[in-house]
Amino acid sequence: MSTIKFNCPSCRQPLEAAETQAGNTVECPTCFLTVQIPTEETPEIMAPPSLSPPPEAQEPPKSKVNPNLILETGAKQAKEIFEDLKHISFQEEILPIDHNNIAALMKDFVFWAVTLLGIIPLLIVTVQDPNTQLTLFALFFAFVWGVILKKFVLNDAGAWRLGIASFFFTGIAGVWLLLFIYRTFLPNFYLNLPDSKNALVSLFGFIFQVGLWEEMLKALPLLIVLRLLKLKVKPIHLVTIGVFSGLGFAAFENLHYGENAVFSTYSLTRDYGVQGLVTGVQNAMVITMLRAVSLVFCHAVWSGIVSYFVATAMIRRERVAALIITGIAVAASVHGVYDWLAGIQPTIAALLAGFSFALFYGYLLKLRSMEGLYESQQG
Repeated sequence: MSTIKFNCPSCRQPLEAAETQAGNTVECPTCFLTVQIPTEETPEIMAPPSLSPPPEAQEPPKSKVNPNLILETGAKQAKEIFEDLKHISFQEEILPIDHNNIAALMKDFVFWAVTLLGIIPLLIVTVQDPNTQLTLFALFFAFVWGVILKKFVLNDAGAWRLGIASFFFTGIAGVWLLLFIYRTFLPNFYLNLPDSKNALVSLFGFIFQVGLWEEMLKALPLLIVLRLLKLKVKPIHLVTIGVFSGLGFAAFENLHYGENAVFSTYSLTRDYGVQGLVTGVQNAMVITMLRAVSLVFCHAVWSGIVSYFVATAMIRRERVAALIITGIAVAASVHGVYDWLAGIQPTIAALLAGFSFALFYGYLLKLRSMEGLYESQQG
């Protein structure tokens, strides 16, 4: 039997097949290409043409860039920008300040409030003495709350002088007077009631020792204005005086707590080394922020409650002593319960602080409804 000899068109492997298989296909054992067995009339199968595109089709022709055109376009745009810059007015576009704008800024509360809030702390840190810095920061945060409460909560358009005088009287003379009374007249067992391990005794101490005496102290400026100075002030301005008294007390009290935080940090560092130092510093930072922001606010609210009852007594002119005692009792209660809860369950203490403000706000709404009676009395 004759055979047909041929080569694989891909790998050129010599192949052969029987003549009777001419026209059929066979698999190349080397490259596994399926190859048709040629006939005598069929020329040897050539390798398939390459499927790759011609070189000119593989990469698109690059567009020719004219460098001179780019330079000309850039120079033209730069010239247009320069001409536009020459027509921009420094006075109108960059520094639009004239006497009209200055006059408007001088009367713009929002402008000055935001400016002072951002700039004063930067000025405080330029003071070299750390104790002075702490004092100024305490006063700063207290006055921030004073502006917020007077302007937006009390909506009192009256003068600031009595409020500021009340602030410094309670913060300096009042705190000193309270400490003098503690050290001279009050027995130690009474002063130690808040520190009792018995929860009920501790609660009693916080209300009738801490809350009672502090709220009576903060009410002193109100009594001085009404009794000693015999000044006639509007009820809402009387509340402002009481609020600023609370702010002054809290601001100067915060200095004392700041010193305690430093001594606590020193003790922790001495006992536990670096870890104690880290813990003490973290605790001091938290205490400082808490007292500077929230507890200043709380003291202002509690003294504001007392002020409401004093203002109500001034308007009604009856049951004066009973109303003042009631106001001090209410404020001392929420104050004392807050202090007691702060060491047991801070979350509930925070909710009580919110309740205190809601109560105070309700008193303010009630006070505004009585302003007509006060105006008629003065008329």
